Amino acid sequence: MTYNLNQKIFAAVVNSESGEVSNQTRFHYFQQGTMIWAEYAGGEIKKGFLIGKFISDDEISFTYQHLNQQGENRLGKCLSRIETLPSGKLRLNEQWQWLDGEQETGSSVVEEI
Repeated sequence: MTYNLNQKIFAAVVNSESGEVSNQTRFHYFQQGTMIWAEYAGGEIKKGFLIGKFISDDEISFTYQHLNQQGENRLGKCLSRIETLPSGKLRLNEQWQWLDGEQETGSSVVEEI
């Protein structure tokens, strides 16, 4: 199955403790072919951007960077697996790792709103 994330908005529903994304964070996705990108903000995040690509029909690999409310510039990488919920909305199951600081790893779930 090929997914289209263009113009979709997602919100976090679950995140690891070492993450900065919360249910107040909104991700605005765009897609052109296999390339995806998003702008995000809300909660602990002043402004963030991600860019990546589909690496299979239901997986996206991307890097992300944001400025948090403390003025820190954070950087990481993520692998997202897409699934369709019974409602028809999309869910992204994410495994991520910070590429700065202690380089903690974590997981999160974001769902289309």
